[in-house]
Amino acid sequence: MRKKLFTVFLTALLATPSAVAAQSPNNELNLAFSSSDIAGAVTNGGGSRGPALAVMQDGTVLLGGGDAGGEIFLVNVKTQKLRKLGSLIPANKRLIDSRFAITDIGVLSENKKRANLLISYPRLGSNNRCVEVAVDQIRYNRAKQKVNRVANWFVTKPCVPISAVQHASGRFAVIDNKSAYVTIGDLGFPGINDRGKRGDLGSIFKVSATNVERISQGHRNAQGILLFNGKDLLAAEHGPRGGDELNLIKPGNDYGWPFVTYGEPYSSGDYVKPTKTGTHQGYVEPFKYWTPSIAPTELVQLPEVGWGEWSGALVLGTLRENALVFMKLDNKFNVTQTKMVDLGQRIRDLEINKAGNLVATTDEGRLFEIKQKN
Repeated sequence: MRKKLFTVFLTALLATPSAVAAQSPNNELNLAFSSSDIAGAVTNGGGSRGPALAVMQDGTVLLGGGDAGGEIFLVNVKTQKLRKLGSLIPANKRLIDSRFAITDIGVLSENKKRANLLISYPRLGSNNRCVEVAVDQIRYNRAKQKVNRVANWFVTKPCVPISAVQHASGRFAVIDNKSAYVTIGDLGFPGINDRGKRGDLGSIFKVSATNVERISQGHRNAQGILLFNGKDLLAAEHGPRGGDELNLIKPGNDYGWPFVTYGEPYSSGDYVKPTKTGTHQGYVEPFKYWTPSIAPTELVQLPEVGWGEWSGALVLGTLRENALVFMKLDNKFNVTQTKMVDLGQRIRDLEINKAGNLVATTDEGRLFEIKQKN
């Protein structure tokens, strides 16, 4: 693994039309990129899925995934070295498959001695013939540089057939040191269109050590979630062929999947066929959607200073477009301006570090840091 850290600027790194637009004079996005291949050692499934990412308040970077799926690594940003802190998914709870890996790491609290974390991951059910999503509380002992499992907070039901597994979601928006929101995808469950059978799937929950509360339902695969301005819950989710959505999440709402979508079904042989396409009639409308699909991943908000005219804006990672999507919102959640910046790689996870810069992992094994040039 190469450990050389290199820095390139937008005009040198990118040559697509969208990249040229992103550094035009009226765009106000003048970006500098640093990148290393250190995340390649943590990429699960032979380079097919980039690692989960957490950036702590002191700048500590954690990556989740690895050959065993449940490994957590500490990144030394200066030396570009990894240190394995532990492995958290038992071998008998997973298949050797990139889908059976940590999907997100949430930081509940931290100090110089320890940190309390959450992880989510798909795992085999009790009979090893089905799959469920688990949310576990993890303690990170910073003196011993070890992680260990403290407690399980949530296990989804029903346990779905292994052959169907996809769309785990499992993304966190931390509320405080004792609770978080978590997205649960439909897991490719053929019974997702039956509310009596879907159970916990296709929903967003508020979870703590003592309570699990469903906030909303009707979600296909929400891979991004954010408390915008610290109060409004937003989620980014994959549609089928098109129909990717940004939603304002409110308690009790149904966002329509699989009954309505602005996308189209894949084929008659897919696990579920949407009831109506090209519409959201009868269900909560997304405040932004994409046709064709961009395959959105994590959603973050830029700091209120340091990003010029884009300070406070949303940034969304994508898989299909290999790009970051910058979006400005007004106070009614209308998207007033959008810019897409091509990174040339599938963006798996996205965070903001203590310097206010974007940090991203990619399926190709890169760890990016992205900032606005002064």
